Amino acid sequence: MRVPEPQTPRRAGSFAVGRVVGGGGMAAVHLGRALDGSGEVVALKIIKDDLSRLPGYLTMFHDEAAILGRMQHPNIVRTLESGVAGSHRYIAMELLLGRTLAEVFDRVCLADFALPPKLVAWIGARVAAALHYAHVLEDEHGVPLHVVHRDANPSNIVLTYDGEVKLIDFGLAKAARRNTSTEDGIIKGKVPYLAPEQILEEEVDARTDIFTLGATLWETLAMRRLFKRDTDLETIHAIREGHVPALAEVAPRCGVELAEVVTKCLARERRDRYASAEMVAAALDAIHDKGGADNAFVLRRLLDRTFPGEREQRVRWRTDPIGVPGG
Repeated sequence: MRVPEPQTPRRAGSFAVGRVVGGGGMAAVHLGRALDGSGEVVALKIIKDDLSRLPGYLTMFHDEAAILGRMQHPNIVRTLESGVAGSHRYIAMELLLGRTLAEVFDRVCLADFALPPKLVAWIGARVAAALHYAHVLEDEHGVPLHVVHRDANPSNIVLTYDGEVKLIDFGLAKAARRNTSTEDGIIKGKVPYLAPEQILEEEVDARTDIFTLGATLWETLAMRRLFKRDTDLETIHAIREGHVPALAEVAPRCGVELAEVVTKCLARERRDRYASAEMVAAALDAIHDKGGADNAFVLRRLLDRTFPGEREQRVRWRTDPIGVPGG
């Protein structure tokens, strides 16, 4: 006889649990309202109960919560608290109103127009700055944690309607002293954005994230997939082969300088990539700064154009007394 799935709790720590607004196979994302009278609305990532019972996944969840709890960076989603609600584990985070870069990419491709190269450089610089912050993060004793995100692909980069860029989902992040380790034969991360060393199950480091960011930027500029093939096996073969079409030829509008930065990020051998994400951020900032544009404004306008009417719809999440308890 199948044991019924426990109901989603009505309360998670300091927050009342509201309606589902997102999620995937591992967790559901609910709206949550603060119970302290402030009325703050947050995003509650609530882990599915069957996964909560798996020792390995539970450890991974606690690792993510511990890592996120130490992070305070303008380009990383802010974590408010984490804990247990009934039989469910949850993480309360700031509510990001916007779309992922993956969603923007798909919509832009359908509309047959391209993102401005300088805007892409600016977005990339913000993600690189977030990655560098994670890479040099220290514990409470000042000991480096050597955090590697391992999955900084377009689905984990949020572009908000306020013109912000936020890196999310450190669920696969690897820290030097975290409790979980990669199981034999299991590759962590979204396959088309894996670095060669991840496929070979070698030790990862900051340059692994730089490769993933490079693949993300290449695709966003070229408006086509880089390594993705019909099957994961074919995709892995393409990454191992390491052929990267010249960006200056595929997307000449991006310019030589930007093409060179992205190409260096995608070097097959780690020693040939940038030594740090901070260097990537500096190189990309130097490119977009030349345009003098207000990139946050450009991003806001782009999202309004690409997803018309959605900003107002999602802003109502913060005030909807029906969808969020306690209104």
